[in-house]
Amino acid sequence: MGEGRLKLGLIGCGGMMRAHIRALRELSARGLGVFDVEAVCDVNEEAAVGAAREVAAFQGRAPRVYTRLEEMLKKEGLDAVDIAVPHSDHHTVAIACLEAGLDVIIEKPLAITMRAAKRIIECASKHNRVLAVAENYRRSPENRAIRWAIERGLIGEPRILIWVSASWNMRPWGWREDKFAAGGSWVFDGGVHFADLDRYQLGREAEEVYAVQRTFEPVKGGVRVTVDDATLAVITYEGGACAQWLWTRVAPGKQLGFRVIYGSKGAIDYGGLYIQKEEEKVEAKSMGDLVGEMLRALDPRVKERWFPKGVTDTVATELYDFYEAVVSRGKPEVDGVEAYKDMAIPLAFYESAKLGKPVRVRDVEELRVEEYQAEINERLGIR
Repeated sequence: MGEGRLKLGLIGCGGMMRAHIRALRELSARGLGVFDVEAVCDVNEEAAVGAAREVAAFQGRAPRVYTRLEEMLKKEGLDAVDIAVPHSDHHTVAIACLEAGLDVIIEKPLAITMRAAKRIIECASKHNRVLAVAENYRRSPENRAIRWAIERGLIGEPRILIWVSASWNMRPWGWREDKFAAGGSWVFDGGVHFADLDRYQLGREAEEVYAVQRTFEPVKGGVRVTVDDATLAVITYEGGACAQWLWTRVAPGKQLGFRVIYGSKGAIDYGGLYIQKEEEKVEAKSMGDLVGEMLRALDPRVKERWFPKGVTDTVATELYDFYEAVVSRGKPEVDGVEAYKDMAIPLAFYESAKLGKPVRVRDVEELRVEEYQAEINERLGIR
């Protein structure tokens, strides 16, 4: 590490890593070019070459290209790596990098199962490395403002959270259709985002879930699907708050998409804040006004930490947060432990659906309930 800059390797050069590269470009353009991308690695050489070309466009030089992780780790003198590979490879790639003495930021979910995630966390602790998970949703000005408003009691005591995502999409989605590569559907892959938002904005932990899951369309575009395409779940949180989730990709005709939090005084969603003043009167404030109010009220140090130099690109700010954790040897905002709690919620859906009964989230976290995950662990040799 020279002059505060990190020598970074990018592992997995698919669509999500391209978003990371765009974020690195944004940091560079804003005077926050704290990473030197020295190497890129992907089993698909064409993807790696394309990623290297994109990095060169703003860095001024191309990183070296690898198709084998072992070769990259052996030849490069890196400080850290950014990992975006299929879920089934998270634990093997992350552990190899941690054991090589590198700090790691890895795309969510932390791992394909709780047991695999626990192995990554234990390895990071053993080698005293920074482990950050790329959880970007909470970092948007809107989601920061929702948290800020709830903390200040603007909707009163949180009571009910509802997330609905009902769409129609019969196109197969590559490896994400395979239970043994993805672990589950978007309700796991993307669900960790919303589990993180629930925990972050409500300020409390999940206690129990009950879920029903279906695969209504087991063949999509000629591809056999081994993950669910519909999940309905209820989550109970500390203090009596509860959440209801509906996610499906097989809802024809009418699509729905919203997320709202109700409290004892009002509600909040991405449209803004709604306070019940009288029986028939609601006082509303737009999200733009709420974000502005938050920014004016924030401690300047918090504001700079959340939006360094005014950057609001959520992938850019998560990468900069990782950088600051590495150089200070501190804790990133979303570390392995935080991400472990995030993934426990949607994985508890799978356990509940398989068992046909409610499941305590703590039992999933402590590996006492692994009925659904057992087959994945056995197939991938996770012990």
